[in-house]
Amino acid sequence: MFIFLIIILGLTEAKSITQTFTMRQLQKQQYIPLNKFGSRRIVNYKILSRIIKPPKDYENKQFNIEIDFFQQDRWQQALQKDECSRSDEANLIVHQQIEASQDEKISSLEGSVGFGRYHNVWLAVLNNCQHTIDKIIKLNNKNTKLEITVWFYDEGGQEFSLEEEGLLSVVFVLTIFTIIGFIYNYSIFKSELKKYGEWDYAYLFVLVVIGLEAIQNLLNFIHLIVYNLNGKGIGAFSTISEIIQVIDNYLLMILLILLAWGWSIEFLDMEDWDIYGPLAFFIAFAQALIVGLGRLVSSQTDYHIYEGWVGYTISLIYLSLAFYFYYSTNQRKKKGDSIENFYCQLKIYGMLFFLAFPFFLFISKLVDPYKSYKIIIMGNMFVRILNIVLMSRLFTGKSSEYQKICIKGKSFLDRGKLL
Repeated sequence: MFIFLIIILGLTEAKSITQTFTMRQLQKQQYIPLNKFGSRRIVNYKILSRIIKPPKDYENKQFNIEIDFFQQDRWQQALQKDECSRSDEANLIVHQQIEASQDEKISSLEGSVGFGRYHNVWLAVLNNCQHTIDKIIKLNNKNTKLEITVWFYDEGGQEFSLEEEGLLSVVFVLTIFTIIGFIYNYSIFKSELKKYGEWDYAYLFVLVVIGLEAIQNLLNFIHLIVYNLNGKGIGAFSTISEIIQVIDNYLLMILLILLAWGWSIEFLDMEDWDIYGPLAFFIAFAQALIVGLGRLVSSQTDYHIYEGWVGYTISLIYLSLAFYFYYSTNQRKKKGDSIENFYCQLKIYGMLFFLAFPFFLFISKLVDPYKSYKIIIMGNMFVRILNIVLMSRLFTGKSSEYQKICIKGKSFLDRGKLL
């Protein structure tokens, strides 16, 4: 399931982005977005291009490619036109000469763009309407490719795009917070283990979620530090971090559903696992598949992978799970003030988790597109952390109802009445 996700997430975001096209791909494509960058200042660009494994017949032959630059508003206007008429709306058009050679010589072109607005979001697009390369080099040259790297950075050397401002600081705070949180909760888990002589599996579940969150934040923080230096970061760290985040999110989702069923309070052994097991696997597979496909179909014009059908599909999944979670908590048979207080808190925490993504996605549609990244990505970061904190308190708080009603806290005679 996650192998597919690993492959797709390997296409990590960076402001120095390299894309490679075969001759057949170039024949089918005309207007190709390459990279996007936002800044409040002048934006510098550097374009590195080369032809990989050119046929010997074309040695030292010069090819011309056109790169069009669009400011955000002009790009929206250009989308109303046919692909090969969009260059009329471009803020800047540059041409680059590429020489075909056996040593795969790299052609470099540098410059800057500035629009004079409060903020500028720039998009670099390869204009292949003239097919200057693929109409000359035959399609049967399968090994011949065009490689283009577009590197954006602002005049102050800033590698983070406008929509990513503050991301490094946020991830740093979350990294420190989750590491401390894991150490603190692990110490409580150990003391509980000594006290009762057995594991509290529900709390262990929470501990695993916190640990994965800490690892994910640490890897992401290291990636972002390097990203801030070279515009690329550490691809492996970014990929692993995002995979851990998907797993972490899934585990938190499963924990909430299990608690809604009454696990660790009314029962410990899962009945009908032959039904629930495949269902849990299907939910995990569907989520991984949707995120993976989102990466695959997203383009450089998107501000995040949840634009379009991907975000709506995930929202539908979360809304369905929210309804099922709420229904399950209301079906609990055991009564009592402690139990009712526990499930009341669980409902609030669970609904916060399940409704957060659809809510942030809706809000992101109401604001300037470049702000949608912060709302959907950072918003979900904070809500996930908030949920982890609340779930920890649900299990370990001094006034926690869980300690009064969980099976772990009952004598073995009392457990026999429940099991």
